[in-house]
Amino acid sequence: MENDIKEDIRRFITANYLKNLADNKLADNDSFLEQSIIDSIGVIELAAFIQKKYRIKIEVAEIVPENFDTLNNLEKYIKKKLKQK
Repeated sequence: MENDIKEDIRRFITANYLKNLADNKLADNDSFLEQSIIDSIGVIELAAFIQKKYRIKIEVAEIVPENFDTLNNLEKYIKKKLKQK
């Protein structure tokens, strides 16, 4: 399951936030916020998706760019949370 984290997140973001863009290629280091891919509501939706998919608890204080702004950051954050379970 862990090997697919980036792809799972990429599919969720593409399906929910990039579906109207012609070029919906999302690179591993693309900033969701800087590139206006996800707004604040989208971050909450993304957090809810991650909590449900990976059965982890995300604290509000953890929803920061260091954890949630790129596919690479999210993968690292989710793997860390899974190890803490």
